[in-house]
Amino acid sequence: MRLSRAFLPVGLRDIPGRPSKEVTSLMAKCGENLMSESIYTGVTVYICHRCIPQGSRLPRQWTQDGVRVRVIELPCSGKTDTQYLFHAIESGGRGVLVVACPQGECHLAQGNYRAEVRIRTVRRLLAEIGMEPERAELLHCSQDSDLSGLVREAVERFRAMGESPVLA
Repeated sequence: MRLSRAFLPVGLRDIPGRPSKEVTSLMAKCGENLMSESIYTGVTVYICHRCIPQGSRLPRQWTQDGVRVRVIELPCSGKTDTQYLFHAIESGGRGVLVVACPQGECHLAQGNYRAEVRIRTVRRLLAEIGMEPERAELLHCSQDSDLSGLVREAVERFRAMGESPVLA
């Protein structure tokens, strides 16, 4: 699946620090179902596996209080692509969560900073189109954090927001 810049909203086409072709193809493979589903009403969680080894122990899909949750593990949170973050919401999802290293402790230098910039971009775009910016969230998590509990709390916040306005 080759993704074109034409898929991106105009404001996202010139973001510095775009992921490499290798990571883009990995994300396309992992997110193939995400991009092919016309409506996904759940929560998509992207997890950096470098800082959070327990992320591999999270189930890849589950349902929490009627909300579907899908987990996609990435080599670094900085490799999240704004296109996938935005698509997770524009396709009807309740929200998107990126789990990154604690601030200043990225194993790959600035990955968590890049993830933060991309989340801010998605939040700005959501606000511009009249949606809640809180539907895109970044969670800084250390190795000794209760990842499962923190993800479940975030999913509960998304559930409390209700269905996506995209579906209305």
